[in-house]
Amino acid sequence: MSRAAKSAAPASLAALALLVVLGLAGCTSSPGKEKPADLAAARAEVRSLFEKYVEALNKSDSTGVLAAYAQDAEVTMCGGGRLFRGREAIGKTEQSLLNPGQNTYAIDSLDVVPIEKAHALALVVYKVDPADQDIPTFQTTATYLLEKSGGKWQIVHAHVSPAQEE
Repeated sequence: MSRAAKSAAPASLAALALLVVLGLAGCTSSPGKEKPADLAAARAEVRSLFEKYVEALNKSDSTGVLAAYAQDAEVTMCGGGRLFRGREAIGKTEQSLLNPGQNTYAIDSLDVVPIEKAHALALVVYKVDPADQDIPTFQTTATYLLEKSGGKWQIVHAHVSPAQEE
């Protein structure tokens, strides 16, 4: 083995060892990974947000409904062959698909996927009991992008659509 090769071998081994150590350290402490306790807390906070939201819907509390959404939230709701966008889709108006106070809502299922520390994705399936007795109970599915700001979770983007009519 040449003299140059002998002196390069320890440097190569040291570089390889450094890469292995850095790789292992990266596997154990990836940025953005939250601890199980943090995940459970985030999920509980998001559940609380949606429980308050449903309570506001059922009480026809338009202020409470709007409080769940960030001021500049993007909202799309579809139903009745139309698309509703923006705050008019969630406000208490004749155009609103949510019909606050007219239908009774309950959370059928809620799945929360944290994204970093200040964002989360929520998939909510609502059970909707219409005030009109001629309309059977149905489900509405919604996907939400949430942001935590000032210690409070709010909806920044939402897409809500009723289940397919049969």
